[in-house]
Amino acid sequence: MTAQSDGEYSVQNAMFVLGASDPEMRAIEKLLADVHAPCVYATVDGKRVYPANAYAAAAPAEASAALAAGGKAWLVECVGHAPPGVARIDHHHAGDPGYGRPPAEFWTASSLGQTVAALTDALGCKVSVTEEMRLTAAADHCLGAAYAGACPGVDPDALMRWHVTARAVFERRAEDAVIADVEAARRALREAPRLQLAPGVTAADMRGRPVAELLMAAAREGQCCVSAVKTRDGRTKIGCLVGDATQITAFMHDWAPAQHLVGLYGDSERGFAGAYLPQ
Repeated sequence: MTAQSDGEYSVQNAMFVLGASDPEMRAIEKLLADVHAPCVYATVDGKRVYPANAYAAAAPAEASAALAAGGKAWLVECVGHAPPGVARIDHHHAGDPGYGRPPAEFWTASSLGQTVAALTDALGCKVSVTEEMRLTAAADHCLGAAYAGACPGVDPDALMRWHVTARAVFERRAEDAVIADVEAARRALREAPRLQLAPGVTAADMRGRPVAELLMAAAREGQCCVSAVKTRDGRTKIGCLVGDATQITAFMHDWAPAQHLVGLYGDSERGFAGAYLPQ
């Protein structure tokens, strides 16, 4: 899959700091292992970060050590404050290399695509981009658009097959069980009450209606929805999932402020937004 050539920096003096585990991050970790590029996990209180606290982590000493050795360090979806000279691989916040990039640019905007670019351009690695890598990147960057056929080279049916298999492996259960949950969630979405995000802009209200595989079902159904889930730190996260630009903008600019939600985040190009109930 990979081979080594000359680059601006040495792989031996590189360091990738990895955020919370998810399918894309696991693909990134595997890719780094294939080219023998060093990586460490971002941690808080000695434990690997999860999505809600990934940006509360401090840059580890290994990142500074890489710079001191004349190398390069990257923060992959983690660490709120980047030390001077440390680069970001991310697409979650304004200013990130992949933030606000449309589905047509899903590969270069995704964290997996950015990692491949770092390996090839800065470290001189040769990486063969596989179909599975592209499916992984599309699903993470803009899942709803990918299922709508808006990501070049990504077939929605192939995406569904990959997605089901990935979920079954992650959850350690049969693919048929995952498919059954997706279909049940699709039915629940069709029956859900409508929530007005702004005048003339609505989404399915799935708060208080917990269903498995909601994200995959919403993407497959092409149905924007608002969900409520408890995070590991005890907060309630309100998510606006699989929305178009109008729905995400309405959630972020109208509905969430009216509900006095805090910690607002989102990207209308990627089709998601979220915030937290005040504690």
